[in-house]
Amino acid sequence: MNKEITICETCDTYFPYIPQKLFCGDCIIKKRNAYLEKNREKGLARSREYYEKNREKIAARTRKYREENREKIAVQARKYYEENREKKNAQSRARYHAKKEK
Repeated sequence: MNKEITICETCDTYFPYIPQKLFCGDCIIKKRNAYLEKNREKGLARSREYYEKNREKIAARTRKYREENREKIAVQARKYYEENREKKNAQSRARYHAKKEK
């Protein structure tokens, strides 16, 4: 079996040959994260604009989902509370004592 390797164009690491692949996985992730960070505000603005235009439609879809999946949501909530009971109790105790000290 003839295994070929390729060198990454940015960091000079070797990785298994795949046709038309120029960058290693780490460099691809770095580039994607840099792009997302650079364009984060644009994406958030687009999301806010979409939500403002479709607020009623989104609320109706959420209501419908909650009505149809009431049991499923309740099971998920119970499971989450059981898994995080100590953390939740500690948070509420901390809030209680913080209010008491004021």
